[in-house]
Amino acid sequence: MKIKRRHLSNALETWLMSTLQLGPGIGDVFYVAVASSAYETWLKKQGVAGDHIFALPSLAYAEATASRNDTILVTPGAYLETAEIAWSKANTHMIGLGGPNSQAGDYSEANVVIYTLTEAVASLLTVTGANSQFYNFALENNFDAATNLTAGTINTYGTVWKNVGFHGHMAATQNTTVAAASLYIGGAGMYPLLEDCQIGQDVWGTRSGANSGVMRFSASSGRPNGATFRRCKFLSRSVTAACALVAIPAAQSIGRSWYFDNCHFSNFYDGTTTLTQVFYTVTGTQMWAIQLHNCSAAGYTEWQTGDFDVVTSDMPITGTAGGLMKSPTGTVGN
Repeated sequence: MKIKRRHLSNALETWLMSTLQLGPGIGDVFYVAVASSAYETWLKKQGVAGDHIFALPSLAYAEATASRNDTILVTPGAYLETAEIAWSKANTHMIGLGGPNSQAGDYSEANVVIYTLTEAVASLLTVTGANSQFYNFALENNFDAATNLTAGTINTYGTVWKNVGFHGHMAATQNTTVAAASLYIGGAGMYPLLEDCQIGQDVWGTRSGANSGVMRFSASSGRPNGATFRRCKFLSRSVTAACALVAIPAAQSIGRSWYFDNCHFSNFYDGTTTLTQVFYTVTGTQMWAIQLHNCSAAGYTEWQTGDFDVVTSDMPITGTAGGLMKSPTGTVGN
């Protein structure tokens, strides 16, 4: 079916409304495709004007209009950005077209991957545009410097993330930097929804920063609240006992009701070093801020070591082992 009227066939408009759960009257659509690729050629043959096809997500984003439900569709490929994408336009969305299993690979095995190899890109994608949605791609901050801190930052309210991978800690200096992570939550990062996402990775680097995390609450104030994580994986590779997966370094950096539903927290390690805690928290952090429902963790001895009542759980508890996976020592079941 030709894509001509505002680059939206009826089928495409229906698909966008269904995927993003938006009503009629959605905004414009912009495409990202590797230059001179078969996909770019095909889009043009299907009636997409050249001024709506871009070589990088940042270039397509620059053409979008805020608060209009404009959507950027990113075709399969590895897209090298040299600066932060400062996503400040509200209700502006991005969808990768490689399908729902795009979270894990890096740029060398790309499905849809947006990455940087440039020094001092602190955050590759920083979202301050409220109520924006992101689907089916991976973000990767891959430069060996202490100034390359995170793949993504959520610093606004109401964002949605589905099937997105956040990959930090890709290089040696990043792995030793306590402030480095894969996902930052800023002081204004209120009630984001993340489903089937991967935060961190356990392949390309070995972390050693004590009390660091693959997800880090990056502000010392603001108390962002109301998040929901469903079926997400938090992954790390470390032999440093004090490396956590989620870092809350200041009492005011997190607010209430951070809900994790059927999520898994895992550290790949050398078989002899079990890390001490999944969540690093400090004295004075909001009590009961982190709420775990049907979650599991592997490679850790406790969810948290501090008796601050920050982490709560509904899993069956046996000492400190509720939800903590262990090697079976005998036959279980029939």
